[in-house]
Amino acid sequence: MPVNKYNIYIICKNEEIFKKKAQKLHDKYKGKICHIQFVPAEYLTLTQCNQKMLKKLKTLHNTKKKSIIAKLGCIAAHRKALLAIYSNQTFNNLILEEDADLMSSLPLPPSKTCYMGGWIVPPKVTLAGKVKLNLKPKSGLNKINYDKFKIITTHALFIKDHDEAVKLLDMTIEPEKLKPYDIFLAQEKFFKDFYYPSIFVQESHKSEIDNKGADLNYYRTYNYGLTKPKKTKKKKKTEKKTTSKKTKSKSR
Repeated sequence: MPVNKYNIYIICKNEEIFKKKAQKLHDKYKGKICHIQFVPAEYLTLTQCNQKMLKKLKTLHNTKKKSIIAKLGCIAAHRKALLAIYSNQTFNNLILEEDADLMSSLPLPPSKTCYMGGWIVPPKVTLAGKVKLNLKPKSGLNKINYDKFKIITTHALFIKDHDEAVKLLDMTIEPEKLKPYDIFLAQEKFFKDFYYPSIFVQESHKSEIDNKGADLNYYRTYNYGLTKPKKTKKKKKTEKKTTSKKTKSKSR
């Protein structure tokens, strides 16, 4: 019987960022974590010899080369994470991207493979942000009804065991062409459940993949986009000026 603790794989551009992320999780939830591993982000290089690589991704005709390379790099990095899970033969695997930040308390590992963060959108992705979805999930695991909605973004993926990791890894290698990773996962309906409330949100940053604004993905992924973050009122600090001044009596 596997230990009911997380094995966390964090995709980061360097070890310095990884150590900060890992330390934050370990300090707060060391009793729920078995192991945290660094997975180097993948920055692919386009050369005169591998131009065909651009045709590996199904995207809109006007997608920039830089964006295509970044999306392929995302898939490659997740492949490395899945391979690490297989190599380590671990259970309760949590794959986090560098921009994943805690939104809620980390629960005990769920009983099924699931999203632990993301953006809930209509079945037709082009309607994302235009059509309001009235969902009322319960706390804990919820089924994804792909006829009514799907989940995109891949910053927090929970994969229950290494066999499922291998299955997903094979799925990303077999096709002649792939769609962006989050669209691919939704299309294949690999994840059947999502955990509510969202455990991880995309922290405010400018995406290296889609070049979106700093806060846009934060609002999209805050509780799957179903609720808005509470605005914290900033108290204005008023400096108290000392009005009592010692007056010196001048004698003439």
